[in-house]
Amino acid sequence: MTNPVSNLDKKHSRKILRGLLSDTTRSDRASWSSGICDGLSDWIAGLAHTRTIATYAAMESEANLTSLHDEMRDRYEFAYPLVAGKVLQFHVVDDPCQLRTGSFGILEPDPGIHRQVEPTDLDLCLCPGLGFTLNGIRLGRGRAYYDSTLSLLNPEAPRVGIAFGLQLRDFLPFENHDILMTHLSTEQGVRPIRVTSS
Repeated sequence: MTNPVSNLDKKHSRKILRGLLSDTTRSDRASWSSGICDGLSDWIAGLAHTRTIATYAAMESEANLTSLHDEMRDRYEFAYPLVAGKVLQFHVVDDPCQLRTGSFGILEPDPGIHRQVEPTDLDLCLCPGLGFTLNGIRLGRGRAYYDSTLSLLNPEAPRVGIAFGLQLRDFLPFENHDILMTHLSTEQGVRPIRVTSS
């Protein structure tokens, strides 16, 4: 069964979510980000065969995962995205301070000094987004970079949607080619996706 979604559906959902995020304070976001990092740290420590983690440099309205990298850098590699055409490349970064301002004003790795890793070599992917549902639908910012990249990951690698609790929605637009998250991480902790029968 097809699930046609108009651009207006996604545009409307993005407008609502951006409005919710704009009503938060920097203090709120810092507190929630700390809770997200604490939950992820405990959860990741319990995963087997995890070495290389795809993370991201947060925009102002996103959950900031810098403290997670700082805490766990001795045990894991953290790879950050770099816009390359219509997809993302991931490069291992030792210290988030080494990131430089790149596309759209977002901090990115420097391919001249940061080793690239293939998507299939990522053991875990921490995915930002504007909104998520409890059954794993992710709504991004409309540029489709993550949509193009998630399909290239090892199917066994967990895909964790990173969000504040207010970004969880009962419904978001979904298309058949969209890649679902396997877990969600908010300030309340990490939870597996609720599987529903069709």
